[in-house]
Amino acid sequence: MIDLRKHSSRHLETKIILPIPETHRYDREIHYYLFSPPQLYVNRTTYTEERLLHKFQSHGRYSSPEITLEELLDDSNAISPLTMLKRYTENIEKDITSVPERNMIHEMQTVVNSVRHENKACLQDCKDMVKLGMKDDLANTLKAWYENILQIQDIIRNILEHIRSKCSPDNRLMLAILWTDEAISLLNEKEAIDLYMACSSLSKEFHDILADLLSFSREEANYRNLQSYLSGSNNPETVQYRKAVLKKWTQSALYLVPDISRWPMRVSQILAGTAAGVAMTFATLASIFAENAYMKNSLQWALIVIIAYVFKDRIKEWLRTFFNAVLPKLMADEISSFLSPKSNTKICSSRIKMKFEDVADIPNRIKEIRKDKNNPFRDMLPKEDVIHYVRNLVMHPLEKNGLKREQFPRENNFTLVTRIRLDDFLKEMDDPNDVVFRMDPNADELDQLNSERVYHLHMVIRECAQKEGIDLYSHYCIVLNKTGIVRIEQLNDN
Repeated sequence: MIDLRKHSSRHLETKIILPIPETHRYDREIHYYLFSPPQLYVNRTTYTEERLLHKFQSHGRYSSPEITLEELLDDSNAISPLTMLKRYTENIEKDITSVPERNMIHEMQTVVNSVRHENKACLQDCKDMVKLGMKDDLANTLKAWYENILQIQDIIRNILEHIRSKCSPDNRLMLAILWTDEAISLLNEKEAIDLYMACSSLSKEFHDILADLLSFSREEANYRNLQSYLSGSNNPETVQYRKAVLKKWTQSALYLVPDISRWPMRVSQILAGTAAGVAMTFATLASIFAENAYMKNSLQWALIVIIAYVFKDRIKEWLRTFFNAVLPKLMADEISSFLSPKSNTKICSSRIKMKFEDVADIPNRIKEIRKDKNNPFRDMLPKEDVIHYVRNLVMHPLEKNGLKREQFPRENNFTLVTRIRLDDFLKEMDDPNDVVFRMDPNADELDQLNSERVYHLHMVIRECAQKEGIDLYSHYCIVLNKTGIVRIEQLNDN
């Protein structure tokens, strides 16, 4: 299922997670239908499809490894990055060149990614337990998280001291373990505060553990300050920027290398040349016919030559439309692949097509979902402008690339994140603030209300796979004003 959320005031973000197959490839087809109000003038007369395509920016990565804190701490767990880090540390104490630097840094990044993932999962579990009144389970979960995190931090800081004894302060390995320590400290401080706030309604029953969480968060802030980490600053802007830098660094271990194909451009040029050649052939043959049938420079000769050149331009456009209809795969606007940074093998192939659709041409199921049941007069209003963005995904099996699951035990899923910029939809909007007067229901006087002018941008997302019988639809209403996204509403179209 595809998730949609607000990334910023002018950006939507969608995320889909797909399993990486071991033996057999499979396909997914993702459709985004954006229904733009006609008064915003986002249509084929004001924008090219190429320009709008650049508003959809995507990146692929491995999903965060799903390793619990207990599994991280289990010395017998061969795929635990913490276990591997401890083994690497023992090796570099004997010979600093015995472990490739990149391998050790990768495991450090993976530890942080694992802690981040588990912290989010733990917080959500605790919120659910508070709602359901599961006090015993909540107490055990809070205690287990606190004890496990203390152990993980002790191990990381012990590794830091060992590396410090072997490396100079400006060594990349030394800098990497410092960044790892700082990132984990930031994550755990935030998690402790979030857990405290989530359970604050039960402060009497959980006084001791909640007090420990607050004390822990304060200790971590002081620790970073004593270590002279940038995130130990008292300047909130510096801390927030540092958090973003550390997050990008740790997640870079998950990013897949994009490989953009030049094939669409080449095919486009070949087909454009073919269309031009056919059109020019028609014009040339018409000119030869005019030369043979009529006297040169006569009225009949001139009319045939003029008509031939008029049809030459039309033939190019007709052929382009024809190729676009019968060769959709070759006419993709963008073809790309996502490659593994470890093995340089292809994990996923992607084809993208963007076009403006007429409302009459979209599938009936999409029309039914978009139908406004609260407005029976929609057929009397100007039609919405429909932007149709299609992405075909092919997931390649490990076996095809001569790989085995044992070589990639933690990389089980592929995550595709797509960000959609909405700034073009905001340009023609009216000012958001307005003043409305009405009679006060409780007094004999006028009541002044401040209101905002909003617009509704509907989005229907379809995920399908014919061989697997998958055909899922999601319908969202994005409420916008001139300053950006106000909120996102998921609509129930059962």
